[in-house]
Amino acid sequence: MPRRAIALGAAAALLAVAPAGCTRTATEASPGPVRTVDGGALDLVVAPHPDDELEAWSLLAEEPGAYTVFVTLTLGEATANCDPVEVERTTQTAWGEIAPASPPQGPGTDSCKEARTASWNAFLDAAAETDPHLPVLAGVPAEPLELAGHPARVWVADGGARVAVDGGDGELTADGIAEVVRAVLALRGGRLPDLPLRRVVGASYANDAPDAGVNRAADGTCTDRPCEGDPRYAEYEHPDHWAVREALLTRDVGAQRGTCVATWPSDPAATRTASVPVATYEALTGLGERVDPDDPQSLAREGSFQRAYGWLAFPETYWPQTELPVPDAEGNPLIMARVQTFACR
Repeated sequence: MPRRAIALGAAAALLAVAPAGCTRTATEASPGPVRTVDGGALDLVVAPHPDDELEAWSLLAEEPGAYTVFVTLTLGEATANCDPVEVERTTQTAWGEIAPASPPQGPGTDSCKEARTASWNAFLDAAAETDPHLPVLAGVPAEPLELAGHPARVWVADGGARVAVDGGDGELTADGIAEVVRAVLALRGGRLPDLPLRRVVGASYANDAPDAGVNRAADGTCTDRPCEGDPRYAEYEHPDHWAVREALLTRDVGAQRGTCVATWPSDPAATRTASVPVATYEALTGLGERVDPDDPQSLAREGSFQRAYGWLAFPETYWPQTELPVPDAEGNPLIMARVQTFACR
């Protein structure tokens, strides 16, 4: 089936303003089978919620080869999409989406946490099928543990691992995140291989544009930080995303190649840009022709991100492709961009 072309729209006009940048605790158990990867190093990808990991994908594609550990700091249980009515409305199995496992019974419920965690694992397994640098963990049992006072689970396999922390959707703090990151790194030599930390990547896009903000005080000012963003780019002020940015850019955890966090292209703190290869972006977010000729939402879900996370899609019933993180015609944020910008320390 022919693939739908990547949507450019306003993003194409903004490419010229993107910065060039640089392109270049618990009782320990015996670790599962692991291998020494290229360079013998470990990369940590830190996301606030299950589905944010795509915001860091360009750096994974640019410098593969490390033992990659994906960490989600929450289980994403606050989403309104866990309402059973919303699940039925947004899940399009006839168009290629995977129905959420353990049907969620509402925001904040354990079933919502389980559904989002299952989609996270399903996406990462599907992505790994087309990326030899990522591990497939299907069938690997989860090991329960506690990290920095939070319930967590870890999956370990050759080439990488995943850590799902129940840190409270909407409740993250920079101090708490720093504690969790240190606790994950402390698993090296036990559940995780004892490898040096190469880099940390925060999959946590945020932009507090002054003319498009949603988290405002009564007088129109930003609620908790100066409005220093750029309204040309996607407005996204989720407090968990800002907490990840603060935690990773103000704490040094000893990464040999530093720490980077996703940001908007004109961020004064931006130091680096990277692009997901077109073929890879298509494999993750690709859309095909309409399944129903009369329904413009019925584009076949071909990419692994579209299939696994379709029931969570925003602002459409699928995830629109975009070159840069920009607002759509209605001002909704498109943050799963192919060309990504990072603030690095």
